[in-house]
Order: sequence, then structure tokens, then C-alpha cells
Amino acid sequence: MNRILGIVAVFAAWAGIVRSQEIDLTAKSMELNFLEGQQTEVVDSFYYQLDSVYTFVSNGSNWQLDSKASYVYYLNKNLKDYLFAFYESGQWKNGKRVIYSYAQNNTVLQAQTLKWDESSGDWAMMWQKSYQQDVNNNDLEVMYSEWAKEEQKWVYKWQQLQEYNSEGKLTTYLTKSWNKNDGKWENYWNYSCLYDEDGNLLELANKSYDKTGDKWRDEWQCIYEYDKDGKLTTHQIIDWDKENSSWRNVRTFSVSDLEEGNGTVEVRQDWNVEQDDWNKTMRYSKVTNPNGQVLKEIYDKWDEASGSWVKNRLDTYKYNEDGVKVEESTFYWNATSNNYENYLKSVYYYSVIAIGKDIEKEDPNGDFYLYPNPAVDVVYISNLSEKSTLTILAVDGKVLLQKQITNANDPVNVSSLKKGVYIAILKSDSGTRSAKFIKQ
Repeated sequence: MNRILGIVAVFAAWAGIVRSQEIDLTAKSMELNFLEGQQTEVVDSFYYQLDSVYTFVSNGSNWQLDSKASYVYYLNKNLKDYLFAFYESGQWKNGKRVIYSYAQNNTVLQAQTLKWDESSGDWAMMWQKSYQQDVNNNDLEVMYSEWAKEEQKWVYKWQQLQEYNSEGKLTTYLTKSWNKNDGKWENYWNYSCLYDEDGNLLELANKSYDKTGDKWRDEWQCIYEYDKDGKLTTHQIIDWDKENSSWRNVRTFSVSDLEEGNGTVEVRQDWNVEQDDWNKTMRYSKVTNPNGQVLKEIYDKWDEASGSWVKNRLDTYKYNEDGVKVEESTFYWNATSNNYENYLKSVYYYSVIAIGKDIEKEDPNGDFYLYPNPAVDVVYISNLSEKSTLTILAVDGKVLLQKQITNANDPVNVSSLKKGVYIAILKSDSGTRSAKFIKQ
């Protein structure tokens, strides 16, 4: 059973990779259209930030802060910096950080993972991924190295060779491990993808390398079927039975449209070896809006005794007026109270940040912003062409700071402010404007 669960977990992860086409290298998968249409002359140093704050319920009623992930992107949507922090003893503490670097053609070159060292009070190196992309056919080589603290150098661990077809779809994914004793790379895993003439994924196959026999051995396969319109109807997991040298059923999913509204329903069946038949286990209902954004994901369990579906879990998603996801929550069904109860909530905060370049043409009636954002000690004001009064308010409207500003280069000291979100009001003879900023 553990083996099957491991196969399913790997399948889910790899299915995501195949669909996303190296989603971790850029922000292509993110709905970040809130940047579109914004007028600004800050280009080179312009980037934006996403903070994901995760909370959980320990007693079924009160939300408690758990962890936070911050993503900083360049304007071209390349991920610049990732920071994970956890909440402990009433404060945020650093956990892990990943820093990305890119080539001139915006392809990723390197991703370096750091871990916060409490003893030294600084970041310590952990992992490094180096990317080398073939610009002619988009084939990609990813090298994983681990930091050897005693030796003070990077040591090879894994190598991944990814090949793509002319449509840019992943065809093979070969993983090799570094044998430090022999000083050479050795085959480990190999994934291959087969597509139909319309580009639909038909088969995802995995093989492992047998060093003793010096050959590849089948492990598992995922098989996909579609209707005449190209809609996915079923996908199935089969496992290679080494003892009997044959494929055996593991799990299958049947996919259909919701009876009402937009979305799909997937019914999962697991193979029962003793009964030599399929058994219903789970049902996944996905509700979307007309734009294809997921609003709800409903998980039901099959109850064999009653012969009916029983509620289990509910995930909900919220979006802002620009269509950007701002919140997602997970609830679990409580049969005693006959209701869904809170379990986990993630809230996403977006901020646009601009640093180090003056705007040449200033409009006293136009938008302004404070930078850097998030701020630490001081902030500066963009688009300032006349003497103004700056007032900083807490979100509840309480005035915390007020200052006369005559020059855009005048620093505003915000070191006394606590961490959080603040509202800045800029008032002049031309009118009143407002903006938000974050204090770290």
C-alpha cells in the first residue's frame, strides 16, 4: 500500500510538471494581470511582490498564524527572490530563501537555496540548481548541487536532462545521480511522455535504472483518454508487477462536466485485488467561473455501507476585481455538527514596488507611490511636483505621522512604525491623493 501511495504522489507531482512546462522557472502560471495597463516610467528597477500568509485552526474556531511565503518578481514576470518564514513566539522568523539569476534572454541560470542559521544570525547555503538551456530546441539541463560545509564547496547530487518537442512539450525527463566514489553520473529515473496529433498527453511512463542488470525497468504509467472534442475523459495509473512481469491496475479517474454551472467532476476508483474489481473511493468536484478560475473544489468520500457519497473536504478561492487570487481556504466536514469547519486559510497580498529611478514628467493629479515598498527605515515619494503634506494612517484611520514634503528626494523616516500595512495621504494645493505601503 505504501508503494502505491508513493506512486500516486509522484504521479501527481509529475502530471503537474508536464502541464506547467517548468512552472518553477518563471511566473507564467500566475494570474498577475493587475500590472497590465499601469502607466509608469520606472522600467529597469520595477518589480512586484506577492506575500502568501498561511494560517491554520488548532481548536476549530480561532485562526493562528503559521507561515508566510514572499515572492518578488521582475516586471517580465521572472521570479527574483523567494522567502519562507514561520510564525513563532509572536514574531516572524526566517526559514528558507531562494535567489534566482537569469541570462540576457531571460532564461534562468541559477537558483540558490539558503537556510536561516539561528546561531550565526545569517543565511547559510544549502542547495544550488544550475540551468543550461539549448536555445535551438529548448532542451534543458538542470544540475543540483549540495553545499558541503566542511569542505566549503558545492558537491554534485542530481542531474536532470529534459527534452522537448517542436511544440515545446516535454517528451523525456532523465534523472541521474552523482556517484562521488567513482566520480561519475549514473542513471536513476527516466520519464517519457507521448502525445497525440493535437498535443494531448496520452501516456506518462516512468522507468528506474537497475545498476545490477545494467538496464531500465518499468515502474508505472499514467494513461489519458479524450473525447472527440479533446476533453479529458479518463486517466489511469498502472503499476509494473515485477513478479508476474505484467501491468496491474492501481487507480483510475473518470472525468465529466458538472451537471449545473461550469466545472468538472472526477470520480476515483481504486483497484481491489481481492475482489478483482474497481471500488469507488473519492469524488472531486471543481466549480469554475466563466473565466475558468476555480471557485470551489469539493472532495467527497464513498461510503460503502450506505452506498452514497459523504462530504469530506471543501476548498474555496477568492479573487479581486482584477481577477487575481487573494485568498483560499480549506474546510473539513464535521459529521457531529453537520457542517464544514475551518482548517487552513492562505491570504495573498500584492504590492508594486519601484526603486532608484526618477520619473521625468510629474503630474500633481496623478498617482503616486512610496518606495522602497516594503519599507524598513525610510521611504521616498514618487510624482511630487509641489509642496505637500504627507500623512500616514493606520488601516483603522489613526494618524501616526505627518510631515511637510517639498522635494521628492526628502526621506521620510518610518522606523518607528510597527510592521504592517499603512495608508499614505498626500495633500497639496492641487488636491489629495492616497497610496498604500508595507512596513517590514
